[in-house]
Amino acid sequence: MLGHVGIRVPDLEASTKFYEELLSTISYSTTQYATVKLFGPSDKSTPIPVFMLREYTPSAANAHAVKPSPVHLSFYAKTRKEVDAFHAAGLKLGGTDNGAPGLRTFMPNYYAAFVLDPDGNNVEAVCFAEE
Repeated sequence: MLGHVGIRVPDLEASTKFYEELLSTISYSTTQYATVKLFGPSDKSTPIPVFMLREYTPSAANAHAVKPSPVHLSFYAKTRKEVDAFHAAGLKLGGTDNGAPGLRTFMPNYYAAFVLDPDGNNVEAVCFAEE
């Protein structure tokens, strides 16, 4: 079972604003530990946050490093309405549509929506509830 995922972003402040609003649609809240932004279910159903943002800062020490490649992130939503709100919020926040809310053929009752965040990461909300 996956414990948590962290991604590096070029602008921590901008990414934090995007994800705070986006993930609030599925009842996630944020905290901070040192220079890392942590996100997890507001109801504290997991013992630690499940998603982290850390700023990518090129320096002389890591000048050979390349900017991180975009990733795919998927977050569970409790209802299809949360998926719809997630998608609408993502677009309002400057994300790009990468799949409108709807049923997918991946598996039964796979209701999902996709947005590309400002850094090109594919962010999904998915719900398996029958509605």
